[in-house]
Amino acid sequence: MTRMKSLKKDVNDESALVNGRFRNMGATVSSEYYQIVPFFFTREGATLNLVGQYRGKSAFLIASGPSFANVRTRYLRKPGIWTMTINNAIKTFRGNAAIVVDDPSRFTYSMWMDPAVQKFVPLSHMDKPLWDNRLIRNPDGEKVQLWQPSTMKVGDCPNIVGYRRNEKFMSKRFLYEDTVNWGCHKQYGGGRSVMLAALRILFLLGFRTVYLFGVDFNMDEGHKYHFQEERTPGAIRGNNSTYSKMMKWFEELQPHFLAEDFHVYNCNPDSKLKAFPFMDYKEAIRKASGEVGDTDHERVMGLYSKWEEKLHAYNTSKGAQIVQPKQEPNGKIIVPGQQDQQDQQDQPDPHKQT
Repeated sequence: MTRMKSLKKDVNDESALVNGRFRNMGATVSSEYYQIVPFFFTREGATLNLVGQYRGKSAFLIASGPSFANVRTRYLRKPGIWTMTINNAIKTFRGNAAIVVDDPSRFTYSMWMDPAVQKFVPLSHMDKPLWDNRLIRNPDGEKVQLWQPSTMKVGDCPNIVGYRRNEKFMSKRFLYEDTVNWGCHKQYGGGRSVMLAALRILFLLGFRTVYLFGVDFNMDEGHKYHFQEERTPGAIRGNNSTYSKMMKWFEELQPHFLAEDFHVYNCNPDSKLKAFPFMDYKEAIRKASGEVGDTDHERVMGLYSKWEEKLHAYNTSKGAQIVQPKQEPNGKIIVPGQQDQQDQQDQPDPHKQT
């Protein structure tokens, strides 16, 4: 069917602001093109405009380090807390979003199938197959552990967001490039990591405070992940080598982060990553959930009343003089007294010499 223009558009939506008020408050301007560029895509390559959706808010980024096993995750369920998991960290805690960079068959199938989790994946992964590791019940009600290739591909899954990467880390360009950096290709020294991509994407989404969990930056035979997985001695050495590079890179990035009012805190006091200041877990929860308040006991009674009625009740409860606001034809609400004062200011002073 041919696309058509709307017959009657809502005038309130049409006249609303369409641009952000402050530079980089959720909108990143490419230093090359000096315009907003597309960063997020559907499977077909259509643009998803998610830039700035979480303007000025806080995010909790959960990595795979074993220290997260000691975190009381029930606090991460509080209203106002938004979480993103890295790789298979979702096995321990299911957050609002997840991010990967490696082959999608390495990550749990339940994550891909869950519409409640927004998945950020490299655009090139859209047509790659998944590995089915689900624990399901058969028709007889018995639990069956699947371990098999799946016919499903990344792009077939719900709530998928594609992004494009680059492979040469440069701290001064990191926040402003038109693609997402995830470290360096081996020809530039190596050291690629999904954590770099996660922080850039959180910045693009508009978050301006990030709290890190499970970012230990140390792996050995007895301390691998907060979920069950094995690593060869070579893989452990490779991970520790990448951690060393990233510690230096984050030290370089920190001044650029602060210049954009982008604050990252590490909530693991024993982490080897010292580029970002430490913040206690409970303090981070308090700060992030504070604006939402106590949702279980907040007042709702009376919200369906008109603005004027709510304002009348407010003035009465404060013991102030009761005022009845007036609404002009253009929709603007005028409180009596304010307009009178403005009218007096607009009148010429008869005693003033001209």
